[in-house]
Amino acid sequence: MLKKLFVHEWKDSWRLVGLMNLIVIGLTLIGCFFLNNETWNAMDKNEFVAVTVVVYMMFFIASIAALSMVVSIYFYVRFYRNLYTDQGYLMHTLPVTPAQLIWSKTFVALIWMLISLVVMMSAIFGLVFAAMPGAERADFWRELCDAFAMMDFDGRIFLLIVLYILLAIAGQLSNVFMGYASISIGQTFKKQKVLGAIGVYIGLYMLIQTVSSYLMMFFTMAVDPYSMESNMDDINFMIIVFAIVTILSALLAAGFYYLTHSIMKNKLNLE
Repeated sequence: MLKKLFVHEWKDSWRLVGLMNLIVIGLTLIGCFFLNNETWNAMDKNEFVAVTVVVYMMFFIASIAALSMVVSIYFYVRFYRNLYTDQGYLMHTLPVTPAQLIWSKTFVALIWMLISLVVMMSAIFGLVFAAMPGAERADFWRELCDAFAMMDFDGRIFLLIVLYILLAIAGQLSNVFMGYASISIGQTFKKQKVLGAIGVYIGLYMLIQTVSSYLMMFFTMAVDPYSMESNMDDINFMIIVFAIVTILSALLAAGFYYLTHSIMKNKLNLE
């Protein structure tokens, strides 16, 4: 049944988020094309070209910002409407468990958030790279190849890459479940459920950011790779940081999931 719920959620949600990703990709390709065209270099002499560049950059930045925010909000809204409004009466009468309802939506949201993250990073890198003069591009690739050639591939680089991927997944998963938990807490309110959910989300976000900032500050002070007494290099330091943040993100995700599941199972209120 989980597979059927996943397929239904995917078919019902891919159009908007897919379109937004395509818009970012399209704007990036347009920018890369004109950055490699002599017309773009005429912006200092041609007022029309200069205005076009400004307008393009506004659209590009707006598309990146919209993609980073709207994708998360879109899946939060779907979660609320499908499970905590009138639609919830139908969803909760299906022969499925709360866990299946939660995970079917989580898998789809997580996949699209990761896709959007890759698209945003690729778009920014692609535009910056396209803006480089030809000589600087060649130097960039040469320096990048030299850096990889000089690296000590003793398994630490591979471990760092794996940890980075796990961190991206755990971070996005924590973000998804934090939104779901906030919505679930908000629906327990007698009035202003949506505002309550928004308030809970903002409070949780501020709390997590504050605690994370202090933890990273204390960790950096305790384990300083640049101190004279330290024998730790940058790679080992990054491995430790990535591992700790990944574990903390996974624990947060597990806590938010448990809270969401517990409320949906024991304190469901669709009135």
